[in-house]
Amino acid sequence: MRDSILIRNGRRLIAVGLAAALIAVGALLTLTGSSSVGAEEYVEKQVTETVTTWPEKSSATTLTIEGAATRSIERDGTVARFSITVLDTSVRDAVSTGNGALADVRTALQMGCNDDDSEQLCVPNDQLQTTSIRISEQFDWTEQGRVSLGFEYRNSLLARLDGVDQAGLLIDTILIAGGDHVRFDGLDFTASGRAEAERLALLDAIDDAQATADSIADHMGYEIVRVVELSPVGSLTASRTVLESAESAMADDSFEATPVFGGSESVTSRVRMVFELRPLAEVEERAADESNGN
Repeated sequence: MRDSILIRNGRRLIAVGLAAALIAVGALLTLTGSSSVGAEEYVEKQVTETVTTWPEKSSATTLTIEGAATRSIERDGTVARFSITVLDTSVRDAVSTGNGALADVRTALQMGCNDDDSEQLCVPNDQLQTTSIRISEQFDWTEQGRVSLGFEYRNSLLARLDGVDQAGLLIDTILIAGGDHVRFDGLDFTASGRAEAERLALLDAIDDAQATADSIADHMGYEIVRVVELSPVGSLTASRTVLESAESAMADDSFEATPVFGGSESVTSRVRMVFELRPLAEVEERAADESNGN
């Protein structure tokens, strides 16, 4: 009798325990489910707030053209480049001899400065420019080793002259007056109107590019909307005229005067332009009619 009562009580306790366990599991599942739903809603909200839809950009039709134009410039100035060079056993003697040769050249270049009607040159002091003065010891290598040849004095100068008609006379005067101590390095011509010529050539290049773009756009059934980009490509000028050293021509008195022709030079400017195009109205209407089957 007692044993049967204990068995019934044990079964009752087991049933109560199982019921409590089932209730706990159900509560846990309920809490877990609600948390999962909340997380999904949060993620969905975050995605909705951060994703942005960008409008599509309309593509423009562009045309790139390079224009070029050339202007001519009359040369109106002459620049002679020469140097006085003396090699002597002492620095003092080299400098003294070189300065004496330079004084002779300067006197010859200014022979016509006191006479307006003279055919002689007139290169005043402000048209003479010293570019460098160097004194250095010169050496030679022999069987005995390095041997000093003396000291070289070199005075490099520029002589400027208005106009180009006396360019040949400028060369001859420098060579004759300087004698064996002068080295003629070259002759350049200048043009005071180069900057203005480059500016005008650039404007002509812009007109050239514009005219070409108009022709192409008209041929294709487009019109120019605006200039998107404009940039100069650069300018090209004629190279300078250089006369090599001519001391050998002065070996005797039978040489003829040096002929020099200044002439003119050209300046070429280039420009790069980018144009935005759009179809003409009638072209758009025709395309619309064709798409509609009319």
